[in-house]
Amino acid sequence: MRRKQIGDILLEQRLVTNEQLERAIATQQRNFAPIGSILVRMGVIDESRLLTALATQIGVQAWDLRRDPPKQELAELIPMDVCESYQVLPIQKRSDLLVLGMVNPLDTSALDFIHQLVKMRVEPVLVDESRMMSQVRQWAQNRRKVNANMDHVVKKAMAEYEIKDRGPERDEHTNLADEESRPVVNLVNQIISDAIRMHASDIHIEPRMDRIDVRYRIDGRLVKLRDLPDELLPMLSTRLKIMAELDIVEQRHPQDGRMTVDLDGQSVDVRVSVVPNVHGARIVLRVLDQAIGLKGMEELGFTLHNFQMFQSLIRRPYGLFLVTGPTGSGKTTSLYAALEEIKDTANNVMTVEDPVEYRLDGINQSQINESIGVSFPKQLRAILRQDPDVILVGEIRDLETAETAVRAAMTGHLVLSTLHCNDAASAVPRLLDLGVDPYLLSSSLIGVTAQRLLRNLCPDCKREDKPTDEEQILMRHYFGAEGVSSVWRANGCNECYGTGYSGRQAVHEVLPVTSEVASLIADRAGVEQIKLAAEDYGFRSLQEDALERVLAGQTTLEEAMRLIAFERLLKPTPLKLAA
Repeated sequence: MRRKQIGDILLEQRLVTNEQLERAIATQQRNFAPIGSILVRMGVIDESRLLTALATQIGVQAWDLRRDPPKQELAELIPMDVCESYQVLPIQKRSDLLVLGMVNPLDTSALDFIHQLVKMRVEPVLVDESRMMSQVRQWAQNRRKVNANMDHVVKKAMAEYEIKDRGPERDEHTNLADEESRPVVNLVNQIISDAIRMHASDIHIEPRMDRIDVRYRIDGRLVKLRDLPDELLPMLSTRLKIMAELDIVEQRHPQDGRMTVDLDGQSVDVRVSVVPNVHGARIVLRVLDQAIGLKGMEELGFTLHNFQMFQSLIRRPYGLFLVTGPTGSGKTTSLYAALEEIKDTANNVMTVEDPVEYRLDGINQSQINESIGVSFPKQLRAILRQDPDVILVGEIRDLETAETAVRAAMTGHLVLSTLHCNDAASAVPRLLDLGVDPYLLSSSLIGVTAQRLLRNLCPDCKREDKPTDEEQILMRHYFGAEGVSSVWRANGCNECYGTGYSGRQAVHEVLPVTSEVASLIADRAGVEQIKLAAEDYGFRSLQEDALERVLAGQTTLEEAMRLIAFERLLKPTPLKLAA
C-alpha cells in the first residue's frame, strides 16, 4: 500500500487548507525544500504539529525535545560519536526498554546496532533533526568538561602515589610497564604491578561513600595500602572491564572475566570479578602468578612425618584422595604439587577444574562451563572415556560429582579432589551427607589431608617475650605443653607493611584410611572414633602440627588460634622448645 504524503495527512488532520498546501507546493518547485519545512516557515503550522504528522506518516510516535528534553545521565548509554553517525539520541529509559529518538526511525541497521550496544529493547520515536543534533553537541561539550575534570583528579592521584611511566610495549598481553598518556591506565597498571611485586593474592577495589579503598590480600589478610578519590571509580571500572573483555555498559549484573598481564618479563593471569554495590562497582582481582603459585612437594611445608604419609597415599595405583580446608587454604596448590610428583610419560593425567588456575606441562587440563551445560559430573564422565590413569577433580560439590568420583576410584583410577570441611575426618560425614553410600565410600577412600596456611613471623621485626599467664594456661590446656619460657610476637616494620608477618606456611593433618578406619566409615562411625583409630597409624592433628611451628618461633599462638579450632586437650607430645 502506498504511503500517504505528508500533505494529505496535514489535510486530513485539518492542520492546513487546500489553498495553503497548493501555495507551499508552488514554493517547493522553486527551492526544493521539504513541504513540511516550507509550511513551518510560512507560519501555517508549528514544529510540534509537523513532527506529529511525520510520525503518523511512518507509523511511530513523535517526541518533542523542547517540551521533554532527555536527562543528562542518558548520555552515558551511547557514545556521542555514535549518536552523530546514526542520528540517534537516547530519550528515556524504562526498566530494560530504551526509548530512542531517531531522525529516521525506519533505519533498521541503526536500531540493530544500538540494541547490541546497550543490551536493551529499543523503541524508536521520531525527533526533529536540528534539535537532536543540538542536544548531542551539548552533551558532548558537557562530557568533555567532565573528562577534563576527571583527568585533573587522576593526575593528582598519580602524583600522590608516585605513579611512573615505564618501558616498552609488548604485543600479546597488557604490559604493566607500558608508557601511557592516559593517567587512569597508568594508575591501574600501578595497582596491579604493586600487588604482583608484593606477592598479594587478591586486589580489592571497594567504593565507599566518599572514597575508594584499595586493599591487597597479603599472606591471607587484607591490608589497606591506599585510598583514591571516589570520582575515579567509573574510569577504573571501565578500564578493568576493557582489560578483562567485559561489558562496559552493564552496571546491574555481576560479571566475571580474565586477563593476562606482563611484568618484568613474567606473564601473570588475573581473574576479575565485578559486583554492583550501593556505592558503585566493587571489583576483586585474583592474581595467579605462575612464578609463586606452583610449588614442589618439598615446598608445601610438610613435616617429615606428614610428608612421608602424604607421598605414600598419592602414589597408590587407585582410590580417592581428598584435600580439605576452607577457601584460600592452598588445597589446589597441594594437589598441583602432587600431580607434578606423580606424572610421567607412562601415565595419562587429566583434570577437570573451575577454572584452570595454572597451566601444567604434561597434564591434560579441562575447564567446566556451566553456562553451556559442561558441569563437573558431565566432564568427569567424558574424561573417563579418555583412558586416564590419574584424575584431578577441582572440587566435589554435589552428589553426582561425588558418586562419579567414587566409582572412578573403584574402577582402577587414582582420583584426587578437594572438599570444603573443617578437618580431615569431617570429610567422611560431609560425603555421607551428600548422599554417598557408606560402603562404597569405605571401599574407595584411601586418605584425606586437611590444611591451613599460617602466617610466618617477619624475621626483621619479630621479638621474643615472656608468655602471659593466659598464654601459659592456653598452652597447657590445649596442647599439654609445660614449661614454655618464651614466645615470639609480631611487631611490624616497613618490610612486612606493618603486619608483623611475612609469607605463609601450611600446617597439615594426614588421615590414612586403613582397614580399621574403613570399617568405621561403613558403620557411619563418628568423627572422634575415626580420629582415635587413625592415631595408631600416624595421624597427628592440625593443632599438634601448628604447635610445633609456634614453639619453634615460626608463628604466634594468636595466629594459630585464628585459623584452627582447639576443641580438646591434646595428649602431651615430646616437642623441643625454640632455642
